Amino acid sequence: MSKPVEKSSVGFRSFDKSSQIKGVLWQPVASHGSSGATPRAIVQIVHGMSEHIGRYEDFARFLVSAGFAVCAHDHIGHGRSVADPMDLGHMPLDCGKDALIEDVHEMRKTVSARFSRKTPYFIFGHSMGSFVTRAYLSRHAEGLSGAVICGTGNEPVVKLKMGHSLACRVAAKQGERTRSKLLHNLADGAFSKAVKDARTPFDWLSTDPAIVDAYIADDLCGQTFTAGAYATLTSLTAEVATLDSALAIPSELPILLVAGALDPVGNKGRGVKSTAALFKKAGIKDVEVKLYQGMRHEILNEPGKQQVYDDVLAWIDRHIS
Repeated sequence: MSKPVEKSSVGFRSFDKSSQIKGVLWQPVASHGSSGATPRAIVQIVHGMSEHIGRYEDFARFLVSAGFAVCAHDHIGHGRSVADPMDLGHMPLDCGKDALIEDVHEMRKTVSARFSRKTPYFIFGHSMGSFVTRAYLSRHAEGLSGAVICGTGNEPVVKLKMGHSLACRVAAKQGERTRSKLLHNLADGAFSKAVKDARTPFDWLSTDPAIVDAYIADDLCGQTFTAGAYATLTSLTAEVATLDSALAIPSELPILLVAGALDPVGNKGRGVKSTAALFKKAGIKDVEVKLYQGMRHEILNEPGKQQVYDDVLAWIDRHIS
């Protein structure tokens, strides 16, 4: 029987000075039925590209059932943090990357203030959120108990910088809000080719057709990024692919990398292992990799997700100090 969960809203003004960020805090209910049960730890989820935090409800409730408080927010250009549907999939060229990173920090500060300073704090970033998390660790890792990097990748810096340059050129020529087929086909659209005889363009997300269909049917999912958003994303991925970025992460911070062995974002595990090698080269002492056979990009939405849930929970349990 699942334990009762208290769910509340969290909000703040984005670093971009225009978006109102919408977030959620899930936390255990005290045994006597009142709110404010003391969590064993806090886990902050950082979601991926063209999706929203509502898709993490099941995972969040699983963690709460283990005694954790869980928080997450919709990024700029995503989910309920968007006032106008036309802004879904857009991030500003001038401050998009910093907004992604600093909004994570603002969420952390906002939620941390509600609990004891001694409460261990973990961060879990998926897909685009994994790159945001990696950049976040380079800036604000102090005080964290650990980080879980889910569905990440690691391309050559030169290639990523070329992608960023192209996105900037498209934005300059056609406007940063343009939605370029060229940029889409070179980035997200390329992942659809990873599945042979795919039923939909989004089969690369999960082997579960119901999950794919729900994603397609969700009005807050699947938007093509604007040129400004692609410039933001490529700037982010190019930054975290450097050794300097990894060197800025505290060497004592435990990091777990998890991914599907069939995930095209991580080049079927090669990019995940390359990321782990980068962390180790930077002197980070506790780096662990788990690849899940038969799983694609969204390992939290695969038929075998319970194993992932259990592994992440066990890892966090081991690193609660």
